[in-house]
Amino acid sequence: RLPVSAQTARGGIEFDSAWPVRCIPAGTAHGGISTQGGVAFHAGSKSYVAATSSPEPFYIREPNPDIAFRQATEAAEAAGKPVPAPRTVIPEYQRHDLRTTSVPPLVPRFSIDLLSPETFETVDSYMLDVHEHVAAMQTLELESAQAEGGSRALVCVGTGFVLGEDVMSRGRIYVFDIVDVVPLPGRPQTNRKLKLLYTEEVHGVVSAVGELRGNLVMSEGSKLYVRSFANDTLTSFAFLDCHTWVRSAVGLRNFLLVGDVANGLSFVGFQEEGPARLHVLGRDAHACLPIECADFLVLGQQLQLLAADSHGHLHLFVYAPRDVHSFGGQRLLRRGEFSLRSRVVSLRRIIGSSRHVCLAMTFDGSVHAVSMVPEKTYKRLQRINGQLAKAVPPIAGLNPREYRAVPLHRRQNQAPKRTVLDADLLVPVYTNGSVVRQKEAAQRDGTTADRVLKDIVETESKR
Repeated sequence: RLPVSAQTARGGIEFDSAWPVRCIPAGTAHGGISTQGGVAFHAGSKSYVAATSSPEPFYIREPNPDIAFRQATEAAEAAGKPVPAPRTVIPEYQRHDLRTTSVPPLVPRFSIDLLSPETFETVDSYMLDVHEHVAAMQTLELESAQAEGGSRALVCVGTGFVLGEDVMSRGRIYVFDIVDVVPLPGRPQTNRKLKLLYTEEVHGVVSAVGELRGNLVMSEGSKLYVRSFANDTLTSFAFLDCHTWVRSAVGLRNFLLVGDVANGLSFVGFQEEGPARLHVLGRDAHACLPIECADFLVLGQQLQLLAADSHGHLHLFVYAPRDVHSFGGQRLLRRGEFSLRSRVVSLRRIIGSSRHVCLAMTFDGSVHAVSMVPEKTYKRLQRINGQLAKAVPPIAGLNPREYRAVPLHRRQNQAPKRTVLDADLLVPVYTNGSVVRQKEAAQRDGTTADRVLKDIVETESKR
């Protein structure tokens, strides 16, 4: 867990934790960072893009766009002002303050801010429309014939309008690029700007964006589209009908991992030859998990699927079409469960030479690293872990295994037990223990203490 002490709050560096932590006030003139879009890093310019919000007074909106546009046109012509663009939601009148309170009702107004990597202040901002909320934001490598390497990093933002249950939902997709400009006098950090390359209004909230073979994957309501970016225009060429609400879409080569907020996880294949199409390879048919985010775990030639639900639990799946229990691959087989005791905000995969590590960020400020280990190493460390859990008295009589176990009312019977190794329990107890206890635990397992320590060092270094 990343600490936030008085020293870090003043801009200092905290060295007492596992990772050095420094808190820097980011951005200017905003009320907070969006929990959905969050922050995206643009590697080409080494800049940060944040989805921020600031409070504004609440206005009742006209649900009929034709009436709203006619009223706005008449008001603009009477005042001698330019006529607004069509399909723009125009305010009808401002809501009066409630008599029961002196605080007027406020709603967040979202904007896309570009932060300087040196001072972390806002150097450019793109203001969104009223009642337009940021639902997803990522930096994606999209194919582009104009770039030198054939692809370039672009910031893709998906939004949705919150106008009430009697108004049809709609959203927008934005594609931004970060370009170099001449800085202002005396402010060298203002040498970058946001450049809007493309925007389109769609009939649904864009709740997830991702990348698949250099193409943009975006959700529009309950549909998933694969769109190519050419000549600063998005063109759809493949789609997939999903269940309820797509919350996560992550691509790896020709595979796509789709997480639904009400119907669990789907493993999708992408066919490029002939007519491009998406087809579902397997689903989690045993339970309807409320998936918040998902990603892939890779170790050599092995692949597993990692998903985090809205209750703070991690679930591991595998696609095994040759297993009889998968019915030819139609069902994803469960391989384990692990509780983080806090809701997961996002999963980020770090690509290594032979192993991919997923970082799980939670609401309580903690960062967890999840990776696969070889089977022999896992079995050896699991046996050592079982011995230490019984031999070493726990702190305050607490059960370290049950702390990471999923609660009984949310536990799945199909999930195998003891398939996830808790390094926070094994590493401190074994490495900080006496040499005699290390040798005794290793001898009971039929190995040596040096072999166990080598496995721990290799696992920790690759993590």
